[in-house]
Amino acid sequence: MKLIDLVLLLERGKRRYELVGTPQNGTLIALDVEGRLFSWLDGEVVNRVNPDAFSGFSTRAAYLNPGGDGFWPAPEGSRLGYEYSTGSWRVPPSLTNARWQVLEKSENSLLAAAEIDLINSEGRGIPCLFSRRISLEFQDGAMLQKVTESIRYLGRKTLSKDQALLAPWSLCQFDCDAECQLLLPPCPASEIWDLYTPESSCHRKQTQDGWQVAMKTDFRFQLGLSEKVNGLEFCDKRRHFKVQRTAVALAEGLSYIDIADQDPANEPNGRPVRFSAYCDPSGFMEIEAAGGTPNLLTPDCVSELQVNTTFARFF
Repeated sequence: MKLIDLVLLLERGKRRYELVGTPQNGTLIALDVEGRLFSWLDGEVVNRVNPDAFSGFSTRAAYLNPGGDGFWPAPEGSRLGYEYSTGSWRVPPSLTNARWQVLEKSENSLLAAAEIDLINSEGRGIPCLFSRRISLEFQDGAMLQKVTESIRYLGRKTLSKDQALLAPWSLCQFDCDAECQLLLPPCPASEIWDLYTPESSCHRKQTQDGWQVAMKTDFRFQLGLSEKVNGLEFCDKRRHFKVQRTAVALAEGLSYIDIADQDPANEPNGRPVRFSAYCDPSGFMEIEAAGGTPNLLTPDCVSELQVNTTFARFF
């Protein structure tokens, strides 16, 4: 999809948006579509785009996943997760219906924010201010996108980690097929694990340069990556682009958590996740970076994650 086609989708759906960068390389934030980010190289949008999400609206009955680069709270499931407040999985309307506002803007940077009131699986309300600070740098044909994902707790009660977990989670989507790969740096096999069943080791191959993960699948899988893994990369050989994602180490007082999609009756006591990757049999994947939660949610506390994503062409 060309950038102009994405803009037309937004215009026809009467959705607000802002752009940073140039017509050749840049990033768009869809302010009325979950605040999702869509990036382009040479005028071609590299992220997945779901046109239905730009003309319709998500409900409890059906979620219209927009694509792009989303910003969700973690954990997803468990007793303290945010996608099971009704008992069955759904993306909460506070996320799907959020109206993001641009607070600052220059040619290659932007700050946008939205007030988002969350409800965890236990029914506890957690009012928040989400913000995305975006900056772009260009060098040797590549685009480096730095995004600081921030969640500020607006509640007036202090909550313990047994009452609430709250971490930023960035999920960057792409269409994928048999010509696509996920690349992981060299690390022991024990630092990679499955968050769903069945397990997906049949898709993974270890090489001298690290791990190669095939993206053509008949079943969904999601990989959790430990703190010892420093990043991940999506490579699309057919469309000739690659996207590498890293993240800055957490600030003192924040800790990684179990982000897994799991039964809301479960405790969130699985392995802490720094990066993750999701692959869906319908033909899309995500490279994901998770932040940390504070030991205590105190009024006005902030959890931040700086995610660095490099978009580049190869031939």
